[in-house]
Amino acid sequence: MDIQKFGGFVAEMRKERGMTQQELAKRLSVTNKAVSRWETGSGFPDISTLEPLADALGVSVIELIHSERIEGGLTAETAEKALSDTIELANLRRDRREFIIAAVALSVIGLMVIALAVFVPSAPTVWTLPFLFCTVSGLGCLYYALRKRKRGLPSALWFAAAGVLLFVPIAQIVILICLILYFNRMIF
Repeated sequence: MDIQKFGGFVAEMRKERGMTQQELAKRLSVTNKAVSRWETGSGFPDISTLEPLADALGVSVIELIHSERIEGGLTAETAEKALSDTIELANLRRDRREFIIAAVALSVIGLMVIALAVFVPSAPTVWTLPFLFCTVSGLGCLYYALRKRKRGLPSALWFAAAGVLLFVPIAQIVILICLILYFNRMIF
C-alpha cells in the first residue's frame, strides 16, 4: 500500500466534499494533526478508523484502501487485494511497535549495565556484563529476525539491531586477544 497515494486520495476526497481538515477530524473524533499526517503520507489511520473515514469521504473502504475510485463495481480481486493490503499494514504496525518496545527494554537494561560498570569499576563488571548483555540480546535479535524472515515479514531492523549488539562482544574479544598478544610479547 502506497501511503503517499493514500494521503493524496484522502486530501482529494476531503476537498471534493468541501471539508477542512478540522471538520474531518471532528467528524472522526481525531485531531486535525492526525488528518494532516494522513494527507502528507507521514502517518496512517488506525484500522478501526478506516470505515468511518470512508463514510465521511463518501467512498467505500475498498476505494479508500486502494486510494482510487473504482468504476464498474467491486470485483473479487479488488476486495482480496484490499484485504491483503490491510493485513500487511496491520503487521507492519505491530512489527514497529514490537521493535520499539524491544529497543526501549534493551536500552534500559544496557543503561543499567553501564551504570553498574561505572559505579562498580571492577574488571569483571566492566568486561563481563556488557559482553553477556550484548551477546544474549544480539543473539535474541538475530533469532527474531530469522524467524520473521522465514515467515516473509520485514526483518531489516532486527538484523541491524543484532549486528550492532553483536559488534560489542566481537570487539571485546579482539581487544582481549590483542592485549594478550601484546603482554605475551612483553613477558618473553
